[in-house]
Order: sequence, then C-alpha cells, then structure tokens
Amino acid sequence: MDFDMSYYKFHGVDRAALLDALGLRDTGEPDPDDEAPYAIADLPNGWFVIRTNNDSGLISDYDRKTLCREGRLVTCDVATVDPVSRAAGYANGEEIWTVQHDGRNNDHLDLDIEGDAPDALPDLHKKAFAAVKQGLVDPRGPGSMLDVPLELVRAVTGFRHDRPQDVRPMPVFTWLVPIKRSLA
Repeated sequence: MDFDMSYYKFHGVDRAALLDALGLRDTGEPDPDDEAPYAIADLPNGWFVIRTNNDSGLISDYDRKTLCREGRLVTCDVATVDPVSRAAGYANGEEIWTVQHDGRNNDHLDLDIEGDAPDALPDLHKKAFAAVKQGLVDPRGPGSMLDVPLELVRAVTGFRHDRPQDVRPMPVFTWLVPIKRSLA
C-alpha cells in the first residue's frame, strides 16, 4: 500500500547522523504549505519529525528497524483515500507495537493491534468503537477508528501531523533535499 503521508518521529537518535545516513540535508528553508517531498521539524519535547509526501523511496526503502538502532521511533502513515492509518513504535532497533485501521471495504470498526501497545490505546479504542457503532462520527473523521492510530501517536510523541498548532511553540518544517555526493 502507498501512503499519502508518512511521519517518522525520533527521540534519542542523533539527528545529523541519521540525515547523513539517509543522504538528506536540512536546507533550513521553511515549508509552510507542506510542499516538500521530505521535511523535518524539531519538537519542543526532544523529539524530531521527518515528514514524507508520497515517498519515492528515499526513506520507504529502509527497514524501519534500522532507522533507530538506538533511541525511539514512532511512525505514522496515512492513506486518506483508502482510508488507512497505521502507527508503529520501535525502540533500539526492535518493533514494539503496531496499530492499524484499514477502512477499505467499509470496515469502519477494523483495528489491528500487535505487540505491546502504549497505555493510551484501550481508552482511544473504546471511545472510537462506541462512537462509530452508534453512528456519532464520520468513519473517516475525528473520533473514528481511522483516528485511533493518529491519536495514539499524539499520546506518545506529543505531536499529531494534522494538528501542529496544538504544539507550543508550533513546529516549523524545513525542506530536506538529497545530498549530492561526488563519485570520487
């Protein structure tokens, strides 16, 4: 499955070394309209976020476990057309948990959980299940099962991609560009 957007949130990872390993350079140029294929922002709580728009392979080709051989990584993938959302947590190179909603085929109550998910999950799952079952929310909107992985990411990292204004100071994403390496 191709995702419209993916967010990689890192904590306890050397930012400069990671960018170098990925072959990316932070230009420092703000990306206020989310146009950059790759962008990065620092969060005030010590996490930093790399955003990809329809990743052409620069990051998606990496096994996510190798992206955080030390420290923590929380990923968030969103395919709004399908609708599918997925969150996953990694620590020291190991996948700890994944939570995915796959709303294709109108399965509005689907939520697949693997591993040792964060403590916030049961309450988020219970609320979304009740709201969807009772017809109180749009199955693609806030409070739905599609929303559960996104809210779980916010609970763990303090940041949700579609609500950057909730973080103070608001994170500024800057363009990442491929490093041009010489063939010496």
